[in-house]
Amino acid sequence: MSQQWLRKISLIVGDASGKGLDLSDLHIRFAVWSATTQSPKHARIRIYNVADNTALALRQEFTQVFLQAGYDGNFGQIFSGAIKQAPRGRENATDTFVELIAADGDEAYNWAVVNTTLAAGWSQTDSHRALMQTMSSYGVSAGYTPEFSAAQLPRGKVMFGGSRDYMRQLAGSAGAQWSIIDGQLHMVKDNDYIPGETIVLTSNTGLIGMPTQTVDGIVVKALLNPNIQPGRRIQLDNASIQQAGISVDYSAVNYFPSTDSDGFYKVFALNNVGDTRGQDFYSNIICSAVNGTQPISSTYANAVVNGQP
Repeated sequence: MSQQWLRKISLIVGDASGKGLDLSDLHIRFAVWSATTQSPKHARIRIYNVADNTALALRQEFTQVFLQAGYDGNFGQIFSGAIKQAPRGRENATDTFVELIAADGDEAYNWAVVNTTLAAGWSQTDSHRALMQTMSSYGVSAGYTPEFSAAQLPRGKVMFGGSRDYMRQLAGSAGAQWSIIDGQLHMVKDNDYIPGETIVLTSNTGLIGMPTQTVDGIVVKALLNPNIQPGRRIQLDNASIQQAGISVDYSAVNYFPSTDSDGFYKVFALNNVGDTRGQDFYSNIICSAVNGTQPISSTYANAVVNGQP
């Protein structure tokens, strides 16, 4: 991977007609959250001191936002989605802002409904196909999909209700997790990962400080890297991981994620944060050994929502 030097950012907002506005040169702060735990990818993007007519257009006219970030030689998209709200405010006596609250795939997650019957002899593949048809009308397509069981069920199945509920059932029976990222629904088995480049994180390639083993996973901080994605692999030097010590308190939880003998870890949660006129420009990661154990704790789940890996 190339050396990460000289930050780059691109922020484009657009409408259904294809009209767009480039806001890249303004002061921008952003936080983008994504994970393998079903929740759609979402973002908060704060744009400072925009003109009144631009602020009005952001609140009433534009519907889509596209955010790219990284460094020279390592630059790419970290979020694209629909603008849900654009509140305006004042941070201090001199600085105003418009904050874009946006989500990716949330309409399919919230509103897709399945109403069909699978004939006797149906398989997990048939169930997945039927569910994806309901989500495709909301702009979500199938991403990485595992090899499902070939077993055929002897009785038909009636499917009526929220597609996400049936998708959760399918993932559970397949031993997998699912999520919507960049308009695609990925389903990844617990002991598998999405194929692609393995990002090697060292002090020379963006690793900040030392990875730490916690009850919620291996917590890693790195310079912002658009190639790191939930469900994909990163590689760490196991010698750099600060191992957790057990607690002898009666109420303590001492169930820690395992480390991988070869240093390969699957990303479970990712929080990309940046400030074009500040210090923040980081990828905060929660991961665990690809073939190891990952405790899905309430803290881990809340980290996805609150952006605190």
